[in-house]
Amino acid sequence: MDISATLAAISTAKEFATLMIGRKVDSAVTDKAIELQGSIIALQTGILEMQAQLQNLTQEKLNLEKSLKEALCWKAEDEKHELVTIVKGVHVIRNKDSKGNRVSDVWYCQSCWEKQITSAFQYVTQDYGGTHYLCSTCKAQIYDHSDPATIAM
Repeated sequence: MDISATLAAISTAKEFATLMIGRKVDSAVTDKAIELQGSIIALQTGILEMQAQLQNLTQEKLNLEKSLKEALCWKAEDEKHELVTIVKGVHVIRNKDSKGNRVSDVWYCQSCWEKQITSAFQYVTQDYGGTHYLCSTCKAQIYDHSDPATIAM
């Protein structure tokens, strides 16, 4: 029996107790009907509180399931990537499968990655000293000295 059916049954019992109080019956029956009515009201209150708790617990369960799913998805994503040093002192996160393939290699900001944000470094400029990249999320900058511009002849 669900909560609404239980409440309907209790409401019927309450109406019966109210009817008994209104009738001309002996005082012992009236006293018991009044006592029954008080118990029914307390029961209804308890059931409504339980229903509210059930709704809260159901919502909490859904939130926990969502958080767990997000954590598992992030863990799976994290396992596909690795921390690499592109030049001395400069570390980025990249896909494990892209090893050295600069065409498809995406570098993610390590600081953002630790916060579970996938923010790729964006190309800014290239000069004879190397290539400058910027994280669009946290504004971290890296300078890749191993990739200088070449002089066209």
